[in-house]
Amino acid sequence: MSPLTFNIIRQSTQLSAARRGTIAMSQTQTTSEKKGKDSVIDAPGSNAAVPSKRVMETPGCFMYSVKGSVPHFTPDTLRLQGFGGVNVSIEHILQDHQPIGLDKWPFTLSKFLNLQDFILLCDIRDSSRYSKVPFNSDRYVSMVTYQGVRQLTLEEYLKIVRVYEPDIVAAFADSISDLDHTELGKLTGPDPGSKRVRKSVDRSLKWLDQILKERQGFDTVAEERTKEAEAKKSRKKKQEVVKGDAAVEQIEKDTKALELNSTAVEAKPTLKPWNGVSVFAHVVGAQNEQERIRSAQETAKRQEVDGFIIDTNTLLGSKDEVLNLLKVSLDHLPKEKPRLVYGMQTPEDVLKSIALGADLFDTAYPFQLTEDGKASLYSFGASSSPSSSGIDHNASDGLKKRWINLWDEEHQDKFVPLLEDCECYACKGGRHTRAFINHLLKAHEMLATVLLMSHNMHQYNKFFGSVRQSIQDGTFEQHSTSFVKAFGTEPERTGEIHPAQAIVEAALSKRNRLDGEEDDTEAINAAAIAAELKKKEKEQMREARRTKVKEDGLRRQAEMKKKKQQEEGKEAQEVEGSTEKP
Repeated sequence: MSPLTFNIIRQSTQLSAARRGTIAMSQTQTTSEKKGKDSVIDAPGSNAAVPSKRVMETPGCFMYSVKGSVPHFTPDTLRLQGFGGVNVSIEHILQDHQPIGLDKWPFTLSKFLNLQDFILLCDIRDSSRYSKVPFNSDRYVSMVTYQGVRQLTLEEYLKIVRVYEPDIVAAFADSISDLDHTELGKLTGPDPGSKRVRKSVDRSLKWLDQILKERQGFDTVAEERTKEAEAKKSRKKKQEVVKGDAAVEQIEKDTKALELNSTAVEAKPTLKPWNGVSVFAHVVGAQNEQERIRSAQETAKRQEVDGFIIDTNTLLGSKDEVLNLLKVSLDHLPKEKPRLVYGMQTPEDVLKSIALGADLFDTAYPFQLTEDGKASLYSFGASSSPSSSGIDHNASDGLKKRWINLWDEEHQDKFVPLLEDCECYACKGGRHTRAFINHLLKAHEMLATVLLMSHNMHQYNKFFGSVRQSIQDGTFEQHSTSFVKAFGTEPERTGEIHPAQAIVEAALSKRNRLDGEEDDTEAINAAAIAAELKKKEKEQMREARRTKVKEDGLRRQAEMKKKKQQEEGKEAQEVEGSTEKP
């Protein structure tokens, strides 16, 4: 039985599929015994022990993490945010030598990352974006690590899951996208055809079945190897040159008997089950509606699946087209299980996704605002009505500002909090002003991002709290409409940095370069010598290859010349012999 339970507290009206609920994760006995009794470790910043049951309210968020850490937070400030879960990406934390050596780990990933009091979800890819990677195969998926692109096999992934023992693990999935064939938003190659998309769905379902069996203690990797070996033997027999119809018929009988025997033998668990880990399955299908429906329906048939993930980062098209594909997937999933959506991050996208039936998201949006030097001003519900003060309105369209950019010069003499009446660490009591954070940004002090992240995460959490309350009160649709009227829609994030930020980073880069020239001369010289030696070594290897190719070419020419001379001599002998006959 899965330790995860999902309860729907309130369903919205017929106009919307929005619902309010809770996800509860119980601490399993096997995990605490095997991994050093995580349940009795005191959480930093708290006087109480980690609870035996951790809870997340929905609609809600898993906190987005980088390298296993929620950016710009210390353990104590992290626990002030009010989010109940953390999403950790394997491609962020897996070292280049792992999973080798993971069997020496004495505890779970949550204890290693000091996140025992959160619900920990572990997925392969970064949930905030989609990165172009080489193709996947039947044996592995490609991921972008900090050491470069790497292929992760199912066997390696299962070993990682057994050691990490997260609360929730995302199933192996063959996610493909039109984005693999785009440059600056335009197609640069053929999009995934229906055959490739169908293979993606089939492959993901196959991997899902293997993971679900592994959770029960079956060694599916060993079973797969056995089946492959038997299939190889069968193909080899068929390829042998056999004389006589009787022999061919006998081989066909032997092959059928081998297939029957391999399926008739009932597999038995050979490994220790990891029932303490819940499994969320990816719904795939790229832009193909029919394949998305098939993926959702077939995945939903697996009763052992505890929840579902839909990654809209992989989808190309307008926002309405992406929302339609999201709806297609959600409509064919069971309502009694939670649905996690990646890629829908802005407040209005979150509201539209919730209206379609999504339950869970991530906090990549406040993180991106922080990285851009922006502070959230938006609100949901009754508080989203226009403010009496004009300080936070756009002069051009009259809409309320959903955020302000603290890099702007206008804030250098504004000695007011980021947001009036905000209870976050940065704003409470007016202790930090916009002018101060503007100064910190220009001084390249990391306290700037710490304060901005604290504020942005607080506002995002408050936004979700107001959404849950509106579903409870039956006002979700009304307040969603009011929100868009008050704040408009999020401008597209271009990735361009603010001019003031560009100046600061250029100055910092120049300073570091000058410091390096003064302090690291020996290191630079050593690196230059090593690079020169490596360059010479590569050149020697290339020269050796060129010499070998040249020698091989000369040898082949000599052999061909000799062969030609022999053939010409033989022909001359034949002609001479024929002329001597009377």
